[in-house]
Amino acid sequence: MKKIKYVFVLIISVVFTSCNDILNIEPKDRMTGIWTNEALVESYVNGMYNSLQHGYCEALWASLTDEMHDVHNNGGAWTVQRGELTSDNISTLGTTTTPYFNKWGYAYARIRDINEFFDQIESSDFEDETKDRLKGEMKFIRAYLYAELLWRYGDVPLITQVFSLDDDYTAVTRDSYDKVVDFIVNELDEASVLLSKSEIKKGRATPDATLALKSRVLLYAASSLNNPSNDRTKWEKAAQSAENLIDKGYTLYPDYKNLFMEDNNEIIFGRYFTISLNHNINGLSGTNSLYGGGHNHPTENMVMDYEMVNGELPYSLDASNKIIVNPASGYDPKNPYLNRDPRFYASILYDGSVFQDHEVETFDGGIDSPLSSVVPWNATMTGYYLYKFIDPYKSVNLRTEDKSTNPWIYFRYGEILLNYAEAKFELGDEDVARKYVNLVRARVNMPPVNASGIDLRNKIRNERRIELAFEGHRFFDVRRWEILEEVSAKQILGMQIRKAANGEKSYDIKVVAPVAYYEQHLKLPIPRTEIDKSGGALTQNRGY
Repeated sequence: MKKIKYVFVLIISVVFTSCNDILNIEPKDRMTGIWTNEALVESYVNGMYNSLQHGYCEALWASLTDEMHDVHNNGGAWTVQRGELTSDNISTLGTTTTPYFNKWGYAYARIRDINEFFDQIESSDFEDETKDRLKGEMKFIRAYLYAELLWRYGDVPLITQVFSLDDDYTAVTRDSYDKVVDFIVNELDEASVLLSKSEIKKGRATPDATLALKSRVLLYAASSLNNPSNDRTKWEKAAQSAENLIDKGYTLYPDYKNLFMEDNNEIIFGRYFTISLNHNINGLSGTNSLYGGGHNHPTENMVMDYEMVNGELPYSLDASNKIIVNPASGYDPKNPYLNRDPRFYASILYDGSVFQDHEVETFDGGIDSPLSSVVPWNATMTGYYLYKFIDPYKSVNLRTEDKSTNPWIYFRYGEILLNYAEAKFELGDEDVARKYVNLVRARVNMPPVNASGIDLRNKIRNERRIELAFEGHRFFDVRRWEILEEVSAKQILGMQIRKAANGEKSYDIKVVAPVAYYEQHLKLPIPRTEIDKSGGALTQNRGY
């Protein structure tokens, strides 16, 4: 009997000890154990910068627009260009090696991580200066993520608390565009104050980076898609936010090509790389004849919008894509790449251009054409290859070990000047609008714009198209301006070049890929899985 009692006591002891251990298990739905370690918290914040994805991917954002054609359909780019986007297939757009075209799940996962940081950081005993800097960086990153959600989907839920596994997600609904903008602006204002107390480090959030993001956010918010009543105060805020960065010491880098090759005083905020932490835009977008991947090919739609050196557009197209030469331009149909805007030569490789001692041959049967004997599956269908971002001193072989280290620029002074010019035009101040758009043009010795009225608006928009080509702006610009239908009237075009036996070449516009427009594509759909998980609390964008 005594033996039985001892066994019973032992069992009770084990049970209560085990229960105590179970009750003390740390929660599995949140980070624990790092918030008192300054090095770990620094690493946590550093990791959040990866959520600001750079653009040196297999498919650039431009491949979702009329700027580029991706011959391999990386990231599902054709789905967008062809008007096939739905709430079901959007979840397939973008991977770890292509831009997160659909950023819903990824962005909210990172926002949750940042919210957890703010829940825990006050319990840390770091110096106030360190704590303020980290909070400023996280506010900037959270604001950036909400901006990316806003630009893609419109109204989105504002979530600033950490949800637990057993919380009711069906209470989450979409907040209005203007409310999210106000939140972003407030985050950036607070971040600016917090970051102003610390030393500025390259590649980290700074007070000026907050101003640059605010400039873009407020410009988009003032545009017709998001400001249908044309509220003048929104344009005033957009103008002021850009003006806050003018005369702060930034300059237009004198060499447009090298602007994207090295650190310089035009960059406000960028992603920097090293020999060990590199990227491979050279290999991904290099010409097939040099064993490049050839993923991102500029279109004729883009090329035809590069002006001649006299400031005139070279030609337009009739309904059958026949060239109608602008007689004032000096354009020669037999020598189509002569005397173009210098930014054309800094951004695009074309038939007859020389790259790394190699003459590019995109004419039918040329070594850089689909009829090439060298990896023709990577050859351009449009007649062009990307040169902007490409380091001419590094290999473009897709398998190269000599990877690139040139920075990816999130915000630069050239964009800010164009933001300011656009906002001032919409406010009716055409003199100031012309002044600042002409500052950008003067960098490459293009003649000043003298237009007014709707012609000036078109000039400003085309200047933005050329100056910011392939940098990820076009997708959002054509939507916020509500000109996607007009742009989509053209198919994805290329230049068909035929070389005769005597060496003479002929040039004709060809259709490379279809484009379709539907009004709902002004915004991305929320993935259907997210709508289903919300139990209907989240509403879908119209048309999906």
